[in-house]
Amino acid sequence: MTSTMTALLNDFEQRYSINTAEITAKIGQLQQLPPSEVPSASNEIKKLLMDVEDLLEQMELSVREIEPSNPDRSKYDLRVKSYKSDKKQLEAELRKAVDRIRNVADRDELLAFNDASVNVDQQDKLIENTERLDAGARKLQNCERITIETEQIGEQVLGNLSLQRETLTRNRDRMREANSDLGRSNRIVSQMIRRVIQNRLVLLVVFVVLMFSLLYLVYKAI
Repeated sequence: MTSTMTALLNDFEQRYSINTAEITAKIGQLQQLPPSEVPSASNEIKKLLMDVEDLLEQMELSVREIEPSNPDRSKYDLRVKSYKSDKKQLEAELRKAVDRIRNVADRDELLAFNDASVNVDQQDKLIENTERLDAGARKLQNCERITIETEQIGEQVLGNLSLQRETLTRNRDRMREANSDLGRSNRIVSQMIRRVIQNRLVLLVVFVVLMFSLLYLVYKAI
């Protein structure tokens, strides 16, 4: 069951990688399209994002089928959360790309009425600064995603350490009980040994008395 589910999840991951790579490429191509083709291309990307959403839901359901004690469950659970974060980032990048294209189109219209006030170099610098801001925003999002994953891994490690500590505590209590039982057993055995020795001493005294009595009777008979 686990191997089958793992194979299914691996297949989902491959499909996810292909879809997200296609989405990333199409988002990058938006700026190269004529303004009239941008809406249809944007809708196509949104359909791909919906397919990715369906794929992530299937992955999440498949992860729930894995036994909680299986380490693969926590591994794939973290991966699904990371994939969801990446999907949100792709959606944000799509919105920014469309907004950027719209802003460029609006700016071009404005520049058409006032070419003397703004030259081509200033346009390029403005676009470059906008792209730098977008790149910085993406880096911040990546840092946030990595921080979330690190916190989740830390919580999982702390949970495992807590379980191990409880197990060690129970084992220590059991050892104390076993040592106590062993001490009681040793005391009982010691008492039994003392009683055996006492009984043997009594028998020895009786035997000596009988021997002396017998010798006395023999002596008297002579």
